[in-house]
Amino acid sequence: MVDRRTLSTLFLAAIVAGGCASQNPAPPVPVQGGDVSHLAGHWVGEYSSTQTGRSGSIVFELKSGDKVAHGDVLMKPKEGAPTADDPMRGAPQMLNINFVDATGGTLRGTMDPYRDPSCNCEVVTTFEGRRSGDTIEGTFTTTPQGSEGAVSTGRWRISKQK
Repeated sequence: MVDRRTLSTLFLAAIVAGGCASQNPAPPVPVQGGDVSHLAGHWVGEYSSTQTGRSGSIVFELKSGDKVAHGDVLMKPKEGAPTADDPMRGAPQMLNINFVDATGGTLRGTMDPYRDPSCNCEVVTTFEGRRSGDTIEGTFTTTPQGSEGAVSTGRWRISKQK
């Protein structure tokens, strides 16, 4: 019998695999700025944070001429065994990109607020990166809302798929 953690991991993997298709199921992401045309295409990459021990995949897609993209991030928490109180502990979590601005070769944006497993509090993540050809890489900062938790940072990188 398949346990809940395995089932949820398989489900999220299917969502990410579906995100690689031409019809990304992620919610629409408003995109603005003078460099939007340089973002047209299918971008795939990864992020990681040594502070939190988390990592994951990034999928971002923008059709030529659009001002709305589709993008998501699959967050893989540090290993942790499920417990009776938290059967989803350690399971990957799908996060949505909320907004992207592309100006002057720099990409900036935000993620939808989400519950951080480290502090069990709501956090907001902002990211910034620099485009060089078919690669964009940069940093992100995750800030807890309220008094719980600590600010954490990490690095990310995506490449345009041909």
